[in-house]
Amino acid sequence: MAAPPSGAGQGAPVPPGVQVLFAITAVLITVTLALGSTVCATDASASCPNWPGCYLGRLTPSAHTQPVVEFVHRVISSAVGLFALASVIVGVIFAARDRKLVVLPVVALAGALASGVFGMMTIKWGINSFEAAVDLLAALISMGAMWWAFFVARRPGVAWQWRPVVRLGSAATAMAVVGHFLAVLVAGSGSLTRCMGWALLVRGNGDGPLAAWIAQQAVMVIGELLTIAVVIARLRRRRNGWDLILAGLIVVVLAVGVVIAAAGATDWLGVVHAVGTVLILNLVMTGTIRDAG
Repeated sequence: MAAPPSGAGQGAPVPPGVQVLFAITAVLITVTLALGSTVCATDASASCPNWPGCYLGRLTPSAHTQPVVEFVHRVISSAVGLFALASVIVGVIFAARDRKLVVLPVVALAGALASGVFGMMTIKWGINSFEAAVDLLAALISMGAMWWAFFVARRPGVAWQWRPVVRLGSAATAMAVVGHFLAVLVAGSGSLTRCMGWALLVRGNGDGPLAAWIAQQAVMVIGELLTIAVVIARLRRRRNGWDLILAGLIVVVLAVGVVIAAAGATDWLGVVHAVGTVLILNLVMTGTIRDAG
């Protein structure tokens, strides 16, 4: 995935402040994704019907959970653009040490801007399922690129090593991303399938067509099995706190998914399932990048 290091000066350390900036940007993008999944699971997007303010003639929302969640999501999304732009500028300054320090923040900024535009379009006039899927894909790419940039800043010039656990983690990440992209394409307006989550194997309101839904669920299940295999492989090799958290999140998401499939979803169950899935994907991504260095 990463090109071998080249160019004079590559491999020299970058100031700690660069790592901090990249980490803050990556965390904000992850939080934005988690809040976006919360907005989806609670149907909160319609609670702030105007953009960029929440209502016509009023910037901030009323003191109710749904509009507050949606407005906070917008505010943090806006901050992501500013931090991503700052990361690009800093990356240009230190590009001689590793060109990925600028390439990856540029990718992250492009993804964040695209996702922001789609978010505005959603409120202003609505978007179709393909545009919504591209919106999610842009956000996922942005998250992955910015976390990768953070790890590059920690160790500039280190080539990507295709160890077995890295191959497994890359496959799990790719299948999960494809599964989430396809989920938005096949989801009905009243179905949790459209929100980030593991396969529930239960058709929601409006999900279809059947063949496409089955294909999406199959892709997601493969991603889930690969994710579980990643955790097992990592824990056999070493005991890492992040991997233990990942294992715990998998148990929670699976348990909540069973409850939702059996008894139906509430807002809180939907939020736990969706946010937990975002965090699982993030930990698989970041662990894979860490293992590759």
